[in-house]
Amino acid sequence: MEAKYTKIWRPWPGIDGGDDRLSSLPDQIISYILSFMETKYAVGTEALSRRWEGLWTRVSNLDLDNRLVYDDSSGDDLKIVYASDAKRRDSQFCHFVDKVLGEHKNLNSLTRFRFHFSVEHRQYSTVLRRTRFKRELVFGPAIEEIDVRVCGETALGIPQCMRCIPENFYTLKNLKVARLSGVVLGAINRPVFLPSLKILQLSYVKMKDFESLGRIISGCPVLEIFHLESCHPSSKNESDRIEVSLPRLKNFKVSDYGNWDDPMCPIVIEAPNLEDLYLEHFAELQFKGKIPLSRLHVAHVDVGQDCRTSYHDVIRLLSQISNARKLSLSGETLVIRSNVFFSSVQFCS
Repeated sequence: MEAKYTKIWRPWPGIDGGDDRLSSLPDQIISYILSFMETKYAVGTEALSRRWEGLWTRVSNLDLDNRLVYDDSSGDDLKIVYASDAKRRDSQFCHFVDKVLGEHKNLNSLTRFRFHFSVEHRQYSTVLRRTRFKRELVFGPAIEEIDVRVCGETALGIPQCMRCIPENFYTLKNLKVARLSGVVLGAINRPVFLPSLKILQLSYVKMKDFESLGRIISGCPVLEIFHLESCHPSSKNESDRIEVSLPRLKNFKVSDYGNWDDPMCPIVIEAPNLEDLYLEHFAELQFKGKIPLSRLHVAHVDVGQDCRTSYHDVIRLLSQISNARKLSLSGETLVIRSNVFFSSVQFCS
């Protein structure tokens, strides 16, 4: 077995002739410090001196963002990106991803991973296929935070294999925060167990069906914050229904959920500790357990102009959240509430 050792460097001479105490620190401490920096700056420390070469390859956090890596803007002045520049920047970013994922010493030791790719050119598919992102990335057991976002006008056309989340995502025991946007969640036919996940945010996520979404939510027993925005399944049954129990949920937000040309999948949830509720263009929500919710502080309901929820279902929802200290209703929601009220009044001559 290879013996483990720590290099202890003698004080390096500084620019002014004094000791460079930072460079004299052990490798582990320097790598720990670099973990708090954006990855582009951590990699750039190799240019400081021979002492700093390769120290970034042991950082525990990776922050890969093509807008940060090759953003030439300074201050508040934004640089105009032309088509030719966009193609070049996308290509440069993919080479940068190759370098980071290829030279990092132990991807399994990562505790935080952030990958933001704002697609700016239509010829991105051939560029993405050359990266190590899909081949090299497998989340290790130490990962605590995952933030993956693929966005842009042409993002939805990115090959599905480039946007798929690794299979082991669904059983990460130490994962606490997951923010996914523009990615693909295929059919989930395996148990999902994320015992430490407290924050789950899904936006513009393509999924196989609502059953897969239900499996994910049910596998998060300590979830406290759950946001669902513009997530549309590729297949749907009329009998689809998500029913979950989230005893620790405090913040729940649903916006533009489901396909507009199909009925929305109802969500039945038990959340006795819910404090903040935000519903936009969605009202197919029903609470179970102790009703009305006693801990609810803020609630906002906007059924949208093309509401497909029955009037009585909307009224039932409003009665379940009637204890909210601050209740905000959109104009469309108030119209529905007024129509139901006046339809129940009997006028006498």
